[in-house]
Amino acid sequence: MSSDLEKLRKEIEDVDSQILELLQRRLKLSSKIGEIKRKSGKDVTDTKREEYVKAYWLEKARYLGIPESMVNLILPILFSYSKLYQISPGKKKKIVIFGYGGMSRSLLSLLILAGHNVVVTGRNPHKAQILSNEFNAVYMEPGQAINWGEYIILALSPSARDYILNILSKVPNNKVVMDIFSSKVTFFKEIEEISKKNSFRYVSTHPLFGPILYPVGERIAIIPSVTSGDISEVVEFWRDSGLQPVLTTVEEHEKAMAIVQVLSHFFILGLNKAIPSLQKELEINDKVLKDLQTTNFREVSKIISRVNELYPVIIEIQKTNPYAYKAREIGIKELKQVKDELGE
Repeated sequence: MSSDLEKLRKEIEDVDSQILELLQRRLKLSSKIGEIKRKSGKDVTDTKREEYVKAYWLEKARYLGIPESMVNLILPILFSYSKLYQISPGKKKKIVIFGYGGMSRSLLSLLILAGHNVVVTGRNPHKAQILSNEFNAVYMEPGQAINWGEYIILALSPSARDYILNILSKVPNNKVVMDIFSSKVTFFKEIEEISKKNSFRYVSTHPLFGPILYPVGERIAIIPSVTSGDISEVVEFWRDSGLQPVLTTVEEHEKAMAIVQVLSHFFILGLNKAIPSLQKELEINDKVLKDLQTTNFREVSKIISRVNELYPVIIEIQKTNPYAYKAREIGIKELKQVKDELGE
């Protein structure tokens, strides 16, 4: 019996070796595809191709008797790492990131992966050094960093207004300054005016993802200002770094975020409060709820957890988006309509 077991384990090792060699081959092919995409100006993410590959895998899996759930677990990981290998930096840039929070970490991981020269700086040298060391980047004192960098990214909260204005007052001519604020109304016009006065180029951006590592294939909104200059340069920079640039305007962005962020987060915040309240009312403890939760409830719970982790940012968006009140008003109206339709 023991010899049979060892024989089967040896066969599994042989199969594992073949799997790893095939994965290496697939990633090398992905790298070559990335070179072609960059030369033709295509985004790293090709949604139609991913849908085709998924359909192919599912059909083949059904034929081979492999569980569909296994395919659904494997493919997202395979897609992500394939896109990592497709990143090509094109022309390396000297980039300065002001800030050391979650989004600074996310952008730093991506830009280092893409091969750019990145400096991290901010008000707290210790925190900036810790983040830069994590990804083998460099820390510089803020004044020196501003003079060194070509692209200056303000990965800061709008609440740091005085510090941001102090940074902008020191930016030399022809540098490119980018903010990553979720809401643009508070600062866009003000930074645009400062950029005209101080002759630097201002491009507003909004990474359309949370603080995740190596966000290859995710989208980033790009909002040109009157001082942006050749916006294609910035679009190409983010595309070559692995993101999907989406050109928009301040008004269009704020309206879209009222739906995408304000309305959805508003309901999630309400759900976060309603679940424990209903648990108490129905006398259902956490263990019973966990044991009897559905797949959908588990996924919703993950979303609630992510929103809780970003609570200060979520509330800031609720307060600063100019269409937030209208979004919440319509949301409550429609929710009441659903309640009325369902009856007692």
